[in-house]
Amino acid sequence: MDNVMQEMVLPTRKETLVDQIHDKILEIIIQEDVSEKSVFTEGKLVQQFQVSKATVREALVRLCNESILRSIPRYGYVIAYIGLKDLHDLEEFRRLLELTSLRETAPRIGRSELDQMRSMLDRHSCGNNKTVWDIWKKNMEFHSLLLSFFGNRIFVKFLQDAMRRQMLYFGQSRWQENRSFADFLHTEQHEKVYTSLESGNAEQALAFLASDIAWPVVPEAADRYGALHETAHV
Repeated sequence: MDNVMQEMVLPTRKETLVDQIHDKILEIIIQEDVSEKSVFTEGKLVQQFQVSKATVREALVRLCNESILRSIPRYGYVIAYIGLKDLHDLEEFRRLLELTSLRETAPRIGRSELDQMRSMLDRHSCGNNKTVWDIWKKNMEFHSLLLSFFGNRIFVKFLQDAMRRQMLYFGQSRWQENRSFADFLHTEQHEKVYTSLESGNAEQALAFLASDIAWPVVPEAADRYGALHETAHV
């Protein structure tokens, strides 16, 4: 993967302490038993991670900018409410962005791009899927790579922000129900997208990509999750 493409798909992370704290807080939100009533404060996080208040604050501000947390003055930071309409809006945004981009770039995808996809898929198939974060990062990497062929860094950034929001919902409403996160990620569709593009069948690739993006909302889980937030915000 050339350097420009790699920078779009896999932004340099863990290069700074802020990056590390950002990811640690996100992992706490996704993987641990935290609720919409949980409060994150700079003081507690400074003590927990043994870093400066400025580092923690910058990480928290970034999470707020990603709509994962929201700040309450003189109180702390709480998990941002994700409504069912938000989830469907995220799916619609991704469909418009990713399908429109692939429709334009598919005729230009050649051996170099296909080799990048093949290398990523092989790497993903050999890795561990121990946590929701592991699984979702692979999903983000594939979709980011495919979109990066369009050549627009802003598109890739918006996609990754949207997928982080989706991950928050998955982690909170699925993982904590002790259901397999993999059940809701049809990663075999990634292989089908690749195979279709390799054979030159753009319409089939678009169909498989649309199926992969489709939001798999389970009504009972969505209702319970929404009810919890409605109760918390009365």
